[in-house]
Amino acid sequence: MKATHTAASIAMRPRLLVVPHVYAEDICVREIELARRLTDALDVYCLSWRDALNMEGGPSLARRWKQFRRAVGSACASRKSRPGPDGITLIEAPVLQSVLLQRIAGRERAEAWARAFNRRTLEAICKEWNITHLLLAATSFEFPRIAGLKKYLDVVDWFPEDLMTEEKSAAMRRVFMQNAAAADGVFAVSEPLCGKLKHDCGIQATPLPNGADLDALRAVPAQRVAVLRRRLGLENKYVIGYIGNHGSYTGVDFAVKVFERVRMQIPNAALLIVGPAEFWRALLEAKRDAGVVWTGPVPPAEVAAFFHALDLGILAQEKSLGTELAFQIKIVEYTACRKLVVSTPLATWERLAWPNIFLARLEVDAWVSAIVRAYHSRWHLEWDRLVEPYDWRALAAKLAAGMLGENHRSEREAEPALEASVAVHSAGV
Repeated sequence: MKATHTAASIAMRPRLLVVPHVYAEDICVREIELARRLTDALDVYCLSWRDALNMEGGPSLARRWKQFRRAVGSACASRKSRPGPDGITLIEAPVLQSVLLQRIAGRERAEAWARAFNRRTLEAICKEWNITHLLLAATSFEFPRIAGLKKYLDVVDWFPEDLMTEEKSAAMRRVFMQNAAAADGVFAVSEPLCGKLKHDCGIQATPLPNGADLDALRAVPAQRVAVLRRRLGLENKYVIGYIGNHGSYTGVDFAVKVFERVRMQIPNAALLIVGPAEFWRALLEAKRDAGVVWTGPVPPAEVAAFFHALDLGILAQEKSLGTELAFQIKIVEYTACRKLVVSTPLATWERLAWPNIFLARLEVDAWVSAIVRAYHSRWHLEWDRLVEPYDWRALAAKLAAGMLGENHRSEREAEPALEASVAVHSAGV
């Protein structure tokens, strides 16, 4: 049912519309997690749509047909709202995805048409729901042209310019620069990405890293973890775990190679792959009898138990432009659950230098050595503080301060621990 508002019914509190970089309910999405922690300070609305690209399954006629149907349904959606999690309001509205037009118009023109179409959608939403603030992360949108609307850009990742022509790269940089020029402020997910935006586009961005729900991660009963390990056949095993959405860039094949060598030194080792990994299905199915366990997609509410079921977390992404500029959320989640980690030396983790992370170049021997060292190492209780600045509540408080002013306080005064957490992050922990 469409929202109807009169001047008398408009709340005095700011009204924030969040446009996430992707809308999904089966995975953790950065902007949605932040939105859920902002409802004490603002009336929060989040745009939802049926994404046509982030779908499981290899390339096939059936998959392409499903993508087409989703894209058509998304473009033809009517404007309506429904209750969302933690007090946010989800808004469904027409969203044009460029995949629908690329065969007809070509990629660049299709993307431009989509941004213009989606800008008009945002203009209609902002007027109908009396939006005062907008946080935009999706690159398939442009900021609406509405006087007085406070606009903020959230940059989650960089485009693969190393795989593009210079002409295409320049066009993508212009998209960032156009949105940044229309914004009252810009946030970016990592310090390296802030540097990239400044160097390549002249955009001054505030670092706002990814986070984790520390309360949920730390509240898993030991009995629940024991039952899970038993169900997965991991009792009395040294569990090396890789949790996430495992696309082609995640190095699952490398992790399997390393694991096969590790078993020569740690005979009771097991490799647990948690999450979507359709790209690696053939490999993982072939290794099921060799100590490799693959769960497939796991409901978000159940993921915390899987982090606790590990003995060691891994991040096997290769060094590339995209991974170097990212902030890999799974390392925060591993650490929140008191797990040691072996990772490739990506820029963010080289800079932070957390003592529970063993950085090793992407070579089998180097990784085997790092895993064996981790096997003989133990967690130090003072390391619990490492992740405190990366709780979603702390990051949402920083975001609210950036949008509403440094003197802002929510209806419930900020907790001393939260303020201290933000202060530690500002100090560069």
